[in-house]
Amino acid sequence: MTIDEEIAERTATVAVVGVGYVGLPLACHFADAGFDVIGFDIDEERMAELRSGTSYIDDVADEELRDALEAGFQPTSDPTRLTAANVFVVAVPTGMNGSTPDMSAIRAASRTVAKYAPSREILYVCSSTVYPGTADEIIREELRSGGRALSEDTFVAVVPERIDPGGQYLVDEIPLIVGADSACERATARTLFDAITVRTVPVNSTKAAEMAKTLENTYRMVNIGLVNEIARYAEAIGVDIWEVIDAADTKPFGFQAFYPGPGVGGHCIPVDPRFLTWLGRRNGQPLRMVEQANGMNGRMPSHVINRVRTGLESHGVSLEAAEITVLGLTYKPNVGDTRNAPAVTICESLVDTGATITPVDPHVDRAPIGGKLLEPAGEINQTVASQSDAVLLLVDHDDFVYEPLEAAPFVFDTQNAIPGDLSVPVVRLGDGTSMQPTQFRATSSTTSSTTFQN
Repeated sequence: MTIDEEIAERTATVAVVGVGYVGLPLACHFADAGFDVIGFDIDEERMAELRSGTSYIDDVADEELRDALEAGFQPTSDPTRLTAANVFVVAVPTGMNGSTPDMSAIRAASRTVAKYAPSREILYVCSSTVYPGTADEIIREELRSGGRALSEDTFVAVVPERIDPGGQYLVDEIPLIVGADSACERATARTLFDAITVRTVPVNSTKAAEMAKTLENTYRMVNIGLVNEIARYAEAIGVDIWEVIDAADTKPFGFQAFYPGPGVGGHCIPVDPRFLTWLGRRNGQPLRMVEQANGMNGRMPSHVINRVRTGLESHGVSLEAAEITVLGLTYKPNVGDTRNAPAVTICESLVDTGATITPVDPHVDRAPIGGKLLEPAGEINQTVASQSDAVLLLVDHDDFVYEPLEAAPFVFDTQNAIPGDLSVPVVRLGDGTSMQPTQFRATSSTTSSTTFQN
């Protein structure tokens, strides 16, 4: 029986290599689709946690995990267990090491698959986000060096992840791109992912799939960088950028609304575009627009801090001596993930200046900031707000109730989230009409930001 036939009949065993934000939801969906699933990760503590039925991922409830375990999901840190699998979905983390893409986990995972995969037909799928050309330069190289005969006993495909943490789309509702360099490999990978998602979209090479993923996140990063630059200009000329965006968004074609914020965070938007800019410079074709947008987003935390400094000084308080309540530490609303979060960068900078911060985030239990492990409060406290010199809103979690902020001296709102009927002085990022410290006013708009998206 061919690997494609085994997948179609659900007799294939799927190994998910890397059981994190991407791997765990995939593993649960493969188990729900009727596959025997091995979840392999080098973190034994986390694997033991999964075996006990406790999920460490926001988007995978304990009940969903337990259902997967009952259906045959087997979390393990023992690589020898991989010999039972013939489908390998690699979902290990990638990132940047200085100015160079860090593909060390992809290399290690590929070596592990080459070493432990059975001596028969297998499918290797890369669902990690990688730079265009990674399958050719790294994955196939590692598989060959491990003795795998590519396109004969080892099929290779790239199916980029499209997880929507804290968002409105579930894994099985999101179309997935499937890229492979032969029709046979592509068809086999589509058979696998058609089992867990609404639709697969084939492209003619692994490199095209890799580039599609980086394009998706670069598109968002560039547009966020654009609106952040326009927001700063709006402040300078006395225009409310939120009103401008709402007005432009009434056009039914040719415009998509993006909103300003204190920067970009998460695993994707701050990282994936840098894969492209690194590759462009390596190939002698710099992507200057992408580089400039990335630079603009990287400067937003400093801009926020400067705006807060101005507001504090108008109240006779120096930033260095201020007590600031900070609302939100994650990279986007309604998740507990603080990876690359601009909120954390801002908090670190505030502490470095001498300010005292009181973080509030219902999704974060602990956060290392300023050399200390802080435990954020879960809700906004009226007494704490009244005793602060300022409140800084960085993430608009649905759980936040803003009425207690009426006791605060003033709020700097980077999300345009404070209701207009609250009797508290509010300055909004990008609101040029409230630039003057003596003219703080309540916001009149409640449009929410889409800056924080993974």
